[in-house]
Amino acid sequence: MSSLSAETTIALAQPDAVLGPLCDHLLEHDAQIRREPGETVILLGGGQARLRAGEGLLAVAIEAPDLAALQNLKRAIASHVVEFAPAGDKPVIGWSGDGQVASLPPEFRVLTVTSTEQLSPHMKRIHLRGDDIARYASLEALHVRLFLPPPDLAEPVWPMLGSDGLLQLPSPEQRPAVRKYTIRQIDVAAGTLAIDFVLHDDAGPGSAFAARARAGDLVGMAGPGGRGLKTAERYVFLCDETGLPAVGRMLENLPTSAQGLALIEVANAGEEQPLAAPAGISIRWLHREALPAGQASGLAEAFDALTWDADGPETYLWSATENEAFRHIRSAARQRLRTGLDQHLVVSYWRAGLSEDQHAAEKKAAARAA
Repeated sequence: MSSLSAETTIALAQPDAVLGPLCDHLLEHDAQIRREPGETVILLGGGQARLRAGEGLLAVAIEAPDLAALQNLKRAIASHVVEFAPAGDKPVIGWSGDGQVASLPPEFRVLTVTSTEQLSPHMKRIHLRGDDIARYASLEALHVRLFLPPPDLAEPVWPMLGSDGLLQLPSPEQRPAVRKYTIRQIDVAAGTLAIDFVLHDDAGPGSAFAARARAGDLVGMAGPGGRGLKTAERYVFLCDETGLPAVGRMLENLPTSAQGLALIEVANAGEEQPLAAPAGISIRWLHREALPAGQASGLAEAFDALTWDADGPETYLWSATENEAFRHIRSAARQRLRTGLDQHLVVSYWRAGLSEDQHAAEKKAAARAA
């Protein structure tokens, strides 16, 4: 089926105990699993893996149409074999065939800062250039992970895929900080994109990078992910500063006939920015004024005041806010959204008092509990 292939035989005390959970997990990530006599076939990302469990070993043979698909499938198999191996079983993985040289992950791009632009007192746009960025142009997956090198490092050190197919991270002192951001603008033909950063007084890695960014700086990028724009008869967007780049990008890509409303909360009038949107989309800015971000939000109250007629148009609700506003809007949306008609994405982008890493860990724990 392909021009590239790789094989490995992994010593495992209980290969069947690894193969089952591996297949179950990959099914959750859009893999197709086919059981054939004596082997299991996994189809994922354009590639195919054939796995045979024997006495004390797991044999894996992979075929893929290109190097990116081959490396992705090698990593998916290798990382989950390691993850699901019973305690005390430490798999040693050595691939033969194509793709043995250590390389950047296939979805990873190295970008160069070309210029910066101050949009408002607390919002800065960073313009970047890179090769082969078409995969990031989708409006259905707006978010990327940025890899921000330590500021005192002479040369960035990026995560690499080793010859075993596993991701190798730089040493802690060289390791980039990883933060999620939204692509605000992208021009695939020109190889350029822009990302907006909220500037904080208590700057984390992302805000600190944006404050000091200069032309020539390098950042890494992987993705895309998340969920974005859907087709609907009416659109309702709610966000604070953290969701503003995503809303701005979606608004300017709506069809000219689109109808709806965008409710955007910022500190004050000085933080408003021009947004392109169809004539049928009303944009309302909500100002916190003296109230700190996260302490109180007008978005929850504004959402409660919206009309949601039972026989109204099919609606897409997209909301990204601080955690308390998210909880209110999510609860209210469950009461108002019409099953089988309306679509929604209601998410918490941050939580007052927690770092991004702490908030991400909290959300993962809640998802596992659910």
